[in-house]
Amino acid sequence: MTIALAPAPIPTAAWLRDPLAEYRRGDFLMSGTAGSVLGRGTATLRMDAANSREILSAHFGSAPQRPAIAGVLPFQPGKSGEFLIMDTTLRGPRLARPAAAATVEQGGASRKPHGGTHMAPQAADGHYTDAVATALKKFSPSGLQKVVLARSRSAALPEPLDITALLARLLGQNPAAYVFAAPLPGNKTLVGASPELLIRRSGTLALSNPLAGSVPRCADPVLDAANAQELLRSAKDLREHAIVVDMVAGVMGGLCNNMVVPPRPELVRTDSMWHLSTKLQGRLKDPETTSLDLAFALHPTPAVCGWPTQMACELIEELEESARGFYAGAVGWTDAAGDGEWAVSIRCAEVSNDGVRVHAGAGIVPGSDPQLELAETEAKFRTILAGLGVAQ
Repeated sequence: MTIALAPAPIPTAAWLRDPLAEYRRGDFLMSGTAGSVLGRGTATLRMDAANSREILSAHFGSAPQRPAIAGVLPFQPGKSGEFLIMDTTLRGPRLARPAAAATVEQGGASRKPHGGTHMAPQAADGHYTDAVATALKKFSPSGLQKVVLARSRSAALPEPLDITALLARLLGQNPAAYVFAAPLPGNKTLVGASPELLIRRSGTLALSNPLAGSVPRCADPVLDAANAQELLRSAKDLREHAIVVDMVAGVMGGLCNNMVVPPRPELVRTDSMWHLSTKLQGRLKDPETTSLDLAFALHPTPAVCGWPTQMACELIEELEESARGFYAGAVGWTDAAGDGEWAVSIRCAEVSNDGVRVHAGAGIVPGSDPQLELAETEAKFRTILAGLGVAQ
C-alpha cells in the first residue's frame, strides 16, 4: 500500500455542476447506471483481493470525511489495483449526450492522434487468426472451454491528447455506455466507453450484467435486425454466453441470497455491436461485503478471459502479442457505505502524453471461425477509434 498526503478537501459547493466541464487530467470520472461520479485527490492506494477489506476499513474509519475511492483493476488475476482517494466528489445523474457539436469537437488538432488516419497494429492480422486457430486445437470437454483473445494498436501523439474532448465524443456516440476516465501510474489515463457492468452494489442489492456472444452492427437496418435475431438463435454464441452466466451466477450465489438468473439472454446494442446480455441480481448475505469485494470476486469473468480461468490466462499470455495491462480489467468506485459500481474496462484506450494504445478482443469457443473473430475485433475497435477521431 502506498499513501501520499492529500490537500484539504475542496467544498462540493465550489464545483461546477457539469462533471465533464469540471474534469481535469488526474481526476476520476465515471458515468453509468448508478449516476455520475467525479472525484479529485492526490493520495493513492494499491490493493489486491487479499488486503482490500482491511485497507478500506482502516481508510474509511480514520478519514470518514473522505467519501469514496475509485480506480482500476488490471486484467491479470491476483495483481494489485490502482486507486485514487477522492477527497472531493461530485455526484449526480448519468451524464447526458453533449448537446453542442462544439463541445464534442473541442481540442483542436490534438483530438486526432497520428494524423487521424492510422494506428499501427502490434502484429499483422495473420498473427491473430493463427492464434485463434491454435486456440481451437486446445479445447476439450474436460479442459479449456473458452478463451478471449485480444489484439492491440498504438500511435504516437505529437502533443498531449485532450481527455475532455475524448470523453465528450465517447459520451456523444455512446450515451448508454459506462463512460470513464481513470488515472494510472506514470501520468497515464484509462479512457473508455464500456458496454458491460461487472457489478453494482446498492445497499444489500447486487447486480451484474455480463455480455458475451456478439455480432457487428450493419448500416443496413433490415440486415442489422436480421443479424441480431440470428445472434439470439446462434448455438455457438448461446454456449459462449452460458459459460459466462454460469460463472457469474456461481460467484454471486456464494455471496448472495435470493438470486435471480433469467433463463435466456436478451439483446443489447452499442454503436458497433450487438451483444447477448443477462442481468443477474441477489441480496448480499453479508452486508459488509462492498462493491469492491464483489469486483475482486468476479474479475476476470469468462467474458474477457475464458474458462477455466487459469487455463485461459495461460493461453492468453502465450498467444497475445502484447500485455493487456488494464485493458479487460475493471474500473469503478466504492464509497464508505460499500456501495459502488464497476464496469469491465473494454472499448478503452490507455493514454499518455506522447502515445495511445487500444485493445479489442473476441471470445473463442469450439466452432469459432478465425476470420470472423478477426472481423469482430475490428468492429469492437470502432468505439474507441471513433472517439479518438481515427479513421478505420
